[in-house]
Amino acid sequence: MRRNTNACRAVTLVELLVASGIMLILLMALMPMLSTSTRAWQRNSADVQVTMDATLAMRRITSELRRARSVSVNTSQTQVTYVLPNGADGVVGLSGQTLVWHPAEGPTDTVHLLNGVMNIDPATGTTYPLFQLGANGRTVTVRLCVQRQTPAGVRYLRMQELVVLRNR
Repeated sequence: MRRNTNACRAVTLVELLVASGIMLILLMALMPMLSTSTRAWQRNSADVQVTMDATLAMRRITSELRRARSVSVNTSQTQVTYVLPNGADGVVGLSGQTLVWHPAEGPTDTVHLLNGVMNIDPATGTTYPLFQLGANGRTVTVRLCVQRQTPAGVRYLRMQELVVLRNR
């Protein structure tokens, strides 16, 4: 008997159904992993955004204070006023839960540096100073505690930096 060598090889319906079933099982197995990784990415990106916002605010404050000739802190320790060597003065302070900056130089508008700033420690409930002058008057300690609502819940970020006045 002679075979036809030009016969068409085609995919049967059974082979197609088996391949589709295997692909569906693989897809179903990967869906929880994809969902978990998406949630983790959203949570981490929100945490990174809070950290970046607080770091930028801290850098702006400390760079201005380092240039200052003199610094004074109000009695509630939520506002610092500084004077630059050229005589221009600026203010950084807490307004509600927003850290605002009135620059000594440049734009005259108020700059909102950071939202969600607290001067009450969420762990202990005690009030702490945002700005504190050192005993020698040449240093200022800046403390920030930021509260943000993220997809993972409420997050707190605490930062502290000691600024040495260079132009005093």
